[in-house]
Amino acid sequence: MKKQDGPVTQQDVAKRAGVSRAVVSYVLNNGPRNVSEETRQRVMQAIQELGYRPNEHAQRLKQGSDAARNAIGIVTGGQSYNVLNRPYYNLVLAGLFDGAHEHHQHIRFFSFFDALKDPVFFNKNIHPDEISSLVLILPQMMNTPEHEALLDAMIERIDNIVCLEDSIRGLPAVIFDRAAAAYIAVEHLIKLGHQRIAFLAIEDQRKQGYRQALLENDLPYDESLIRVLSAMEPSPSAYRLTLELLDSDRMPTAIFAAHDEAAIGVIAALHDRGLRVPDDIAVTSIDDIELARMIRPALTTVSVPKSKIGVFAIQFLLSQREIRSPQAASIVLPVELIVRESCGAKSVHP
Repeated sequence: MKKQDGPVTQQDVAKRAGVSRAVVSYVLNNGPRNVSEETRQRVMQAIQELGYRPNEHAQRLKQGSDAARNAIGIVTGGQSYNVLNRPYYNLVLAGLFDGAHEHHQHIRFFSFFDALKDPVFFNKNIHPDEISSLVLILPQMMNTPEHEALLDAMIERIDNIVCLEDSIRGLPAVIFDRAAAAYIAVEHLIKLGHQRIAFLAIEDQRKQGYRQALLENDLPYDESLIRVLSAMEPSPSAYRLTLELLDSDRMPTAIFAAHDEAAIGVIAALHDRGLRVPDDIAVTSIDDIELARMIRPALTTVSVPKSKIGVFAIQFLLSQREIRSPQAASIVLPVELIVRESCGAKSVHP
């Protein structure tokens, strides 16, 4: 339904929903009086159809366009355990905030994608009068039909969007080469003489890199050596999956974990079974979080420029704001093997 011209008021919402203005206020403020669920849904539907935004945000129009021009929103897929509980994403987020500060930008809001299902919250934040740009973290987790509809609305309203980790809808992205990172880690184990290398996996390009390293070195690709990690509890699931591998017919001589948090679970499981790392089983992974240096044995891992992912995302948005290139290319950041103790090779990095 076509939205009306001019600012939408609570009275407009009340008229569309067939209720009083006071009822609209009760819905927006969660009180002071109770409203039936059926009435609340009618009001929320009217808010969505009209694109109503709270007055305090509409008033920002009087301040001119600079506030929105220098404001960026951050939306992440998944839930808190995917981002806020993960050392990797903490550093990515730090890079975003550092990059924004360095370039005199303001992070207007940080939200999980599911919060945008609330039309009041959506209209309040995803609007060109509020922000000029959006960063999407873990966009591959925004994959339900409801998410798809919200993404359509976001892309329609905000024309400067960058994804982190994965590109969706043809949007540009700042990424690291996951296939290359996995290839580097597995090839290093192969060069150390390992031929039976297990993989605690995430279903992404890391699998491609793992497989390519095996094939290029004439080693068989064995599905029995692959276990898929839980996104909700990476370290505990890695611990359990490692025990499964140890109880299989033929134990691996090395384990490649998709990220450092999983590798820490691997090392704990091996220790609890009385196995030594790397003497009995070698371990490698990807990320190079701070704990990778502190765990014993110190973890051999492929370093990802986590903070730079965030910083580059801000720089990318600013450049796009000026250039407005319709065919913006994604940025692929380099990775580096950090050799420590867990693989059995001589350490060349602290």
